[in-house]
Amino acid sequence: MRNYLIFLLLIILITPLRVNALPDPGSKPQYPEPRYTITPDIVRPGEPLTIGYSGNFENVTEAAQELRAALYSSEGRRLARAPFFGLSREEEEPPLIAAVLAVPSTAGIGDAFIRIESGNNLVREIPFTIHPREFHSETIHLNQANTDLRTLPDPQKTAESELLWAIISRTGTEIYSGDQFVMPVSSNRRTSIYGNRRIYIYADGSRDTTIHAGIDIGVPTGTEVRACARGRVALARDRIVTGGTVILEHLPGVFSLYYHMDKITVTEGSIVEAGFPLGESGATGLVTGPHLHWEIRVSTENTCPDIFLSRPILDKKDIIDKITNNK
Repeated sequence: MRNYLIFLLLIILITPLRVNALPDPGSKPQYPEPRYTITPDIVRPGEPLTIGYSGNFENVTEAAQELRAALYSSEGRRLARAPFFGLSREEEEPPLIAAVLAVPSTAGIGDAFIRIESGNNLVREIPFTIHPREFHSETIHLNQANTDLRTLPDPQKTAESELLWAIISRTGTEIYSGDQFVMPVSSNRRTSIYGNRRIYIYADGSRDTTIHAGIDIGVPTGTEVRACARGRVALARDRIVTGGTVILEHLPGVFSLYYHMDKITVTEGSIVEAGFPLGESGATGLVTGPHLHWEIRVSTENTCPDIFLSRPILDKKDIIDKITNNK
């Protein structure tokens, strides 16, 4: 009898614990083990890609701060690296973080892989393929003034370069816009395209090579230049080589740059909407004629602006749909 009473007492004590352990219908839903998606399906050198990563994160912001996405060649050489940032905003959505990477225009084609890393620890490794892309070459003859701009040492140029690099290396957390970009000027007449392998011929006949990091749009001096997407004005000032320069931040690590402007009408720190006037185009800095140089940087890597014109870089609904459907 005594043993029976002890058994009943144990049942009474244990039963409430079992009831309390059941999920609360009104609590945040529990999601499966971490899942990911990479979009788009085909990516070439010089193009961006977005990684969506979902898991049972207790805190989306903390998870994003701990993780990085990195692109490696098949030989194990790191090609690019980008931070994650929180993407979930609503309770009914899965805890979701994202990262935007850019495949360098110099990357070799073929097998590669993406690693999701936490410090020096590997969280997940994802097979990846870099598809073929052809780039063109162009030769540009520089007069003595432009030769000097490129070749003569100048502490001011060095300071300006260091400041620009510090800005595009920034990895904030604010999402100003992940929408499809718009052209910054009304014209689409290209005088130089992204990724061109450039040969500069200096005034003395010597040569230098570089890669064109953006697109040049041939427009007359005084043409209105507009923001390609909503963003924060990270830089708005004159520079020696790039002339009148504006830089906008759109996503963590994603920036648009506007060079050779004749007039700047925005101030640093302000928030502008897509299509908002930034100033007027010109022929300032190292130029051979009036035009707008428009450039996109993703975690410091130069990236093809035309991709941003063709699709949203952060299609939240598409990312969630693909993760939900295990695509």
